[in-house]
Amino acid sequence: MTQRFDDEALALELSDALRKTRPLAEGIAARAKSAFTWRTVDDDLLTAELMFDSAHTAEPSLTRADADNSRVLVFTVELRSVEIEIRSDQLLGQFIPPSAGEVEIEGNNGGVLATVPVDEVGFFVIEPVPKGIVRLRCTTPNTRLVTDWVQL
Repeated sequence: MTQRFDDEALALELSDALRKTRPLAEGIAARAKSAFTWRTVDDDLLTAELMFDSAHTAEPSLTRADADNSRVLVFTVELRSVEIEIRSDQLLGQFIPPSAGEVEIEGNNGGVLATVPVDEVGFFVIEPVPKGIVRLRCTTPNTRLVTDWVQL
């Protein structure tokens, strides 16, 4: 036995369903436009490359820093640098040249793990040390940059 579909009833049901979504259309369109504009959000940022990582030095140094297993990373772009020291309980960092601002730690899952202020001499502290693959998004009155992704 074949089931027959009533085209008129189906059209009425479809038009009723579409009418019910009309109030949501503006919100959906606004979210879609917002998502579309975010696709190029990093295009105007400078990307600071990892220039030094103490974990990859050829010879172990005999400094006190090695005794507490700290790690030093230096990211550089043009005439700017972000230097960080990773200790067991905190991440210390400084902008060069010094400037106040803000640092966001981004995880590779797309989320912001922490946001901290940077003082007028360019110093910042992040506690606890984030784990995994991260990058820093650094903002000052004159500069916006992101670092390379690194495993902490």
